[in-house]
Amino acid sequence: MKKIITLLLVFLLLQMHAFALNVPSGTLVVVQPQKIIDADDLKIGDDVKFAVVQPVKVNNKTVLPIGTEVLAKVTKKKNNCVLGIPGNIQVGEFSIITQNNDIIRLSGTVSDEGNNRYWANVGWIFVFPLLFIKGDDGKIRQETTHMLYTVEDIEL
Repeated sequence: MKKIITLLLVFLLLQMHAFALNVPSGTLVVVQPQKIIDADDLKIGDDVKFAVVQPVKVNNKTVLPIGTEVLAKVTKKKNNCVLGIPGNIQVGEFSIITQNNDIIRLSGTVSDEGNNRYWANVGWIFVFPLLFIKGDDGKIRQETTHMLYTVEDIEL
């Protein structure tokens, strides 16, 4: 009787392993910011949220549905300043926490640099207040999509 129970348990474990899905390294994950990411509102190390905008499928099964939350951190930032110098922001260290508390790490960065207004450097010679014109902020717009990739194989 013990042999039969052991065989049944082994069979069940093998069946459970057969249903597990392996998300291979390099799998494309398309994401979008959940809201505008503005360099003025954040500092290095702050968390920002993205969402999956195209379902990720493995063996015709959806492993990451649309709307899955993706967490990231602000990794670089520079504020805009006078003389038309633009600001910029960069976001990286992307990860997804699954329902099973597995962590899927994603590679890639998302960044933006504001428009410069270097013409203010020349203009201030003629009109002094132009010296104080700032460049635009770095802002990652909500409607932009970004391609990230899984860093390692993960079994879900």
